[in-house]
Amino acid sequence: MPSLDLYRKVGIYGGGLFFAITGMAQPFFTLYAQEVGASTSAIGFMVTLRSLLPIFIAMPVGQLIDSIGSMKMLKWGSILLILSLFTTYYGNGLWMLSISQFFMGACIVIMASALQVLVSDGDKNQRNENINKYSMWMSGGGMLGPLIGGGIVSLFATELIGYKISFLIAGFASILFLVFILIISRGYPHPDPNLAEIKPRDIIRVQGIVDSYTSGWHLTKIRAVQFGLIGTFLIMYIQALYMSFMPLYLKELGYSTFLISIVLAIRGLAGMLSRYALNWIMKRTHLERILLIAGMIASVCVLLTPLAGLHIAGIVALMLIMGAAVGINLPVSIMIVVNDTRDADRGKLMGLRLLTNRFSQIISPAMFGILGQTLGLSFAFLTGGIFLVAMMFGFSVYTSAKWNLKTTGREAGGSKPEAAPGNQAS
Repeated sequence: MPSLDLYRKVGIYGGGLFFAITGMAQPFFTLYAQEVGASTSAIGFMVTLRSLLPIFIAMPVGQLIDSIGSMKMLKWGSILLILSLFTTYYGNGLWMLSISQFFMGACIVIMASALQVLVSDGDKNQRNENINKYSMWMSGGGMLGPLIGGGIVSLFATELIGYKISFLIAGFASILFLVFILIISRGYPHPDPNLAEIKPRDIIRVQGIVDSYTSGWHLTKIRAVQFGLIGTFLIMYIQALYMSFMPLYLKELGYSTFLISIVLAIRGLAGMLSRYALNWIMKRTHLERILLIAGMIASVCVLLTPLAGLHIAGIVALMLIMGAAVGINLPVSIMIVVNDTRDADRGKLMGLRLLTNRFSQIISPAMFGILGQTLGLSFAFLTGGIFLVAMMFGFSVYTSAKWNLKTTGREAGGSKPEAAPGNQAS
């Protein structure tokens, strides 16, 4: 039987592959939708649909991961990824494109939760090291995906055809990914569903879905989890805003699709490289301070986007800083929320984290799409940046004064520490 370390590596490198595949499609979805006649506000609401279904399935997905294992859930997530990409390829109208985002949202919540559970196993040092590696490869996939997709689009005289071919190739890549998961999962020690605290068939019923939310809600009483979830909400608000509307904004400024893909890849590269500095940073300060500072930097980047857009050098510099800030925040937020929770609750915890992400990704595109439609994207970035800076500042002042959390990123001797007093449930 393969060792569990092999499956941690599957989570790390599989995450990179998964985000490379989605990176070939997602950044160009808004451009494709615009080509087929969607307005900015319609695009915003279509992207919002990507996060609508996950709100209802995030916690049940977490419970299913605890009950039947990550590898089986990765199979279902891969099937939804295939459906999403081929629906996007065949879709020429708003209804089909909306359905594709519905599938994509379900796919991401299943795949991301399962991958994060795989890599968050082990003692504290090993766990945080694997989370760091996972986040690094996730950014690597986020760098390669747009580059490959942009390169494909640039090969065609008509961008509309180029977008469709990029979606098609991503769809075939997702089929190969599913085949890989099916092969590698044969030796995985799947949990016995009959021994699960809640049977899988009970989880997917209406009452089971309701119960999954109430059973996982006790985790929000832990202050470290509260801190991590609020930080995650703000980070993913920024992430959703940039992933959805930065390509449209750059297109509005006159940049070609291939140049847009390079700019997006630069952000992914900065996120990947920032992980090399994370261990050094964690040795010098606590995780909460890292998240707050990096979150504030990312918020300021949103505020400065209209100014940076005046020249390509400003856009590149902004993407480097933004990519590094978000790149550091993603693994740090995971490390904070898993620090004081049991291994048995890991699936529910990741479902709760993904639920928070989806709420932010519903609010962000919807609000930003309306602002962009009525006032223009430049003004939308400006007002969005002011809102985020104010939120990060208020969050920082309140938590520093009231909670005083100081979660260490590294533990001497590799053992899992007892929870610090400041990290106990409120």
